[in-house]
Amino acid sequence: MKLKSVKGNIELPCMEVILVPVEKVMANNYNPNRVPENNMKLLEQSIIDNGFCFPIVVIYDDVIDKYIVIDGFHRYTVLKERLQVKEIPVVVLKHDLSQRMAATVQFNRARGVHQVELMGDLVQALVNQGMEDEEIAKHLGMEYDEVYRLKQITGIAELFKNQTYSKSWQMMEVDENV
Repeated sequence: MKLKSVKGNIELPCMEVILVPVEKVMANNYNPNRVPENNMKLLEQSIIDNGFCFPIVVIYDDVIDKYIVIDGFHRYTVLKERLQVKEIPVVVLKHDLSQRMAATVQFNRARGVHQVELMGDLVQALVNQGMEDEEIAKHLGMEYDEVYRLKQITGIAELFKNQTYSKSWQMMEVDENV
């Protein structure tokens, strides 16, 4: 099922929610988003008060026979650990690793704030997956300079190996007698 829009057809995975056993769902290892304990309590209360309105967005990894969270890690955590449910509603996307990472950031950035160090780690992982800086900036909703700064904070020279050298300063002789 698709929606027609001025920018093309939009997929509707939200119309294909399935229930999966909670033990078949696992967190990803790259999410840069963190939620303070008071917000986790609020999320739990919201689910109790309002119901579970937003399914967990996952991919299915047939090698390990698990659903890996792309979006909804905190909702998943509340359902699994605090409310101890047996099944979790999910929407399954068919994304490769770089698409999954980009989707996680897109969902997160639309909602909240990221921790800079973890965003740097995520940018590093995308570079390691072969994504170019311009592609990272586009898919993560960043300016090119933000991608560059995040690469700098990781402290890994490997991330800059394909960068064009730029003279940002010049050496000048200083007359010490002046």
